[in-house]
Amino acid sequence: MKWSQLKKRIEANFAASVAGRVEVWTTRYRKSHDQKGESWVTIDKQRVWSMGEYTYIMEANREAIKLLNLKEPIELDDPAKHEAYCRALDQVEEILRARGVCWSEDVNLALLHFLSLSINDAIKSADPIIRAFATLDRRFGRRRLADFDDSKEHPLVRTLYRFRCKAEQIEIEP
Repeated sequence: MKWSQLKKRIEANFAASVAGRVEVWTTRYRKSHDQKGESWVTIDKQRVWSMGEYTYIMEANREAIKLLNLKEPIELDDPAKHEAYCRALDQVEEILRARGVCWSEDVNLALLHFLSLSINDAIKSADPIIRAFATLDRRFGRRRLADFDDSKEHPLVRTLYRFRCKAEQIEIEP
């Protein structure tokens, strides 16, 4: 599915109170050597969340260095150090996924998958991107909004949930 069609279908599912105020975007840097991209969400034209390949790579490298307890960047010429670094990157992938740090393509796949889910399955999904957009969905009604507990949610989920509650004039705990 083309990005423009996916964007249109995702935003068409938004509740009336947030429709037109929340937008999802993606881009590809076609003139860069690897044509990587970025995805982001805006509320009232202000960027509230951003994720892409470069951000992912920087976060993964930072976390791998932390796992290896290094004070400086690693020299990968040594095969033993290179192997240790690769094992650390495998562990980092799980850490970053739990924090919701992902590739642009993961965002697109999550949004595509979201379209085929029931609202119950979407809000229970392990993917924070899917859960975040479920809180904006018109099928996620006012009663559910008031009962939803965002205390252990990913920052993207919390941001979009709290914005929707404010737009619906639903009081929630800070």
